[in-house]
Amino acid sequence: MKWLRTLVLFNEGDIMSSEGWKAVHQSYKDAIEKIFHPIGSGALTIRNKARRPDSKVYDRNGVGYLRSHFLRNMMEIEGWKSEADVNLGKNRQQPVIFLYPSGEAYQEPIVSNFGGFDFLTSTLDGHKVAIEWETGNISSSHRSMNKLAIALKTGIIQIGVLIVPSRDLYAQLTDRIGNIAELSGYLEMWESLRPKDGRGLLAISVVEHDALSNDPSLPYLPTASDGMSGHAKRKAAKSKTKTLTKVKSKIKGEN
Repeated sequence: MKWLRTLVLFNEGDIMSSEGWKAVHQSYKDAIEKIFHPIGSGALTIRNKARRPDSKVYDRNGVGYLRSHFLRNMMEIEGWKSEADVNLGKNRQQPVIFLYPSGEAYQEPIVSNFGGFDFLTSTLDGHKVAIEWETGNISSSHRSMNKLAIALKTGIIQIGVLIVPSRDLYAQLTDRIGNIAELSGYLEMWESLRPKDGRGLLAISVVEHDALSNDPSLPYLPTASDGMSGHAKRKAAKSKTKTLTKVKSKIKGEN
């Protein structure tokens, strides 16, 4: 798999020049570049999407394979700890807002739990790092970015990274997967959430397949229950049902 680029949205305290950040970036970049298909091939070659005969549905690659191989590489090769819980602080101070029409000052209690990050570690120079791998649906990507930004603003972490597919990879995956093209319009908002009185780096790394193939003997990456793969299967089943209904109606009409 290819690492294409890393976008640094903010870099408070010049963390980007630290040895800790350089080591972290190299570590997860190595884990990305060791995602292969077929296994042992030294590259990520995926089957080109193809429209099914008499259907509007495309056969595409699943996202579970990419996520599971990244997680494995990070744990087994790079030595990271997975699914790390982080307390984002339900009791943290909420901003004062106002009720309408009374104009009364009000603070809404925090009752939701953000959950953990995919990976959490600390650098040798003392920065706590959280990484989120996102091949879930686009709303999941937004949640991950918001969670990283809040953790940075509150000082729980000092480095936050989201890893997402490129637009070209997105086109080959199951429907509505998060990707850099759909997040690009929101970068200004996340950039504005920089911690004003502390240190913090928020980054998005973009990844892509190494090659596309039309070889029918190359299997598509297997689907899983994550992302929108279930949605794609339901669309396919619905389309198949419609096709069968049309065929049956035509046969009935001919009889």
